[in-house]
Amino acid sequence: MNAKELLNALDAFEQEKGISKDVVIEALKEAMVKAYLKATDPDAKCKVEINPIKGTIEMYEVKDVVEEVTDDLFEIELEDARAIDPNYNIGDEVLTPVDPDTLTRLAALQAKQVLTQKIREYEKQTVYDAYIDKKGDIIAGVIERIEPTFILVNIGKTNAIMKANNVLPGEKENFKVGQTVRVYVVDVDKSATGAAVVVSRTDPGFLKRLFESEISEIYDGTVEIKDIAREAGDRAKVSVFSRNKNVDATGSCIGKSGARIQQISNQLLGEKIDVINYYKDPILYIAEALKPANVIGVNLIDAKSAIAVVEDDDFSLAIGKKGINARLAVKLTGTKIDIKSLTDAVAEGIEYTTVEAARTNYEYEQKQAEVVVAPVVEEIPVVEETPVVEETPVVESAPVVEEKVEVKPAVKVVKTEPKKVETAPVSKPKKEEKKPYSKPKKEDKEVKRTTINSQELQDIKKQNEQARNYMPVYTDEELESLDDDYEEVDDYYDNVDYDDFDKYYDED
Repeated sequence: MNAKELLNALDAFEQEKGISKDVVIEALKEAMVKAYLKATDPDAKCKVEINPIKGTIEMYEVKDVVEEVTDDLFEIELEDARAIDPNYNIGDEVLTPVDPDTLTRLAALQAKQVLTQKIREYEKQTVYDAYIDKKGDIIAGVIERIEPTFILVNIGKTNAIMKANNVLPGEKENFKVGQTVRVYVVDVDKSATGAAVVVSRTDPGFLKRLFESEISEIYDGTVEIKDIAREAGDRAKVSVFSRNKNVDATGSCIGKSGARIQQISNQLLGEKIDVINYYKDPILYIAEALKPANVIGVNLIDAKSAIAVVEDDDFSLAIGKKGINARLAVKLTGTKIDIKSLTDAVAEGIEYTTVEAARTNYEYEQKQAEVVVAPVVEEIPVVEETPVVEETPVVESAPVVEEKVEVKPAVKVVKTEPKKVETAPVSKPKKEEKKPYSKPKKEDKEVKRTTINSQELQDIKKQNEQARNYMPVYTDEELESLDDDYEEVDDYYDNVDYDDFDKYYDED
């Protein structure tokens, strides 16, 4: 076996298929081991070593070292093993070189099959890992082969399969080999034959991705696509819903003068697309789905069936060409719809709820829902303002303490000054004269206090009121009369015997 030629071939294989050479080497080792076991015995032991740098491939027969041999295919005695290498001990493995060229042709074919299978498995896994994340997305590919039942599209690492029923009507005839085409990845199938990427241009998901790529409001999530019903190449219905009240869902999809929807239609060979509003109310949703027909009312039989009543002139419009409008409405809403003209509905006595009544009820429920939500939003500022109310008493209490301290001097002046003057001449002992001077010192110490209790506060208030009552405000006339009174009082001092006071001071 020419090992260098084989390893060079692996290098070329890596560049062509994109499969790592190390993976192929491991697969080759496994293939050669299986080929050896096929040629000798399935229970035999074999070991293969491949050196890609030196370009060598070596195969060894493996036997266990034992004291007594029971099967010479798997075992070797210690004496024989030490004849090969004196360092062998019981339990070691003896590797005997085997020439790969000695393998039979059948074993070589077996090795080839195993190698091919391993490479396919790895290639299948590589393709699967590369495209499983792109499932549900649009990718670009090049048409590589066109067959009656399918088309092969080269998407990079592999060829994707697009079946004939996944191509728009009349589109296959216009395809050419080498043409670039946009396709939608439907599935990535990791089957026994290989990883097959299935693509399509008729799947509803393809239309949804086109909407997302062409309409910014859908791409950023402002407008949401709820349902899609499609008969590829002919007509499609798309229901949309706006998450923003200021954004018109259908208007943003259609665009000015229908420019946006026309651009999507041109990529689908002129397929007509109806964009309608989505409603949770089944009556309104059925009425929207049957547009452009004017639905008068709907009778909901159950969750999956209903009767739609339309104007007599709109009956054929509601059915559509070959029944396409009715079929798409059924697919879109998931409800079996029986369409009746107004005349037939009256003749059969069918009762129904008018669309106007359903719309009025729906709008009322929407307003009620908004009213319920509104107070929750308004209550938030009220909670934030409550701490401000709690802080106001603290601000008011500060000035009260300052006023109390200022009132103290006024109360002291009024308290006992006149009485001291009367008692001074009568009391001779010096000790009694010192007592009035000791009291103000204690009072001075009390003034130094920065805080007062509640009882002291009440006492100060009472004293303050008494001081105000004790010092009334006089008019000018009253002041003159007071002066006269003081003059009369002065006569009192004329009768005082001052000799007594002189004797008092002479004694000192």
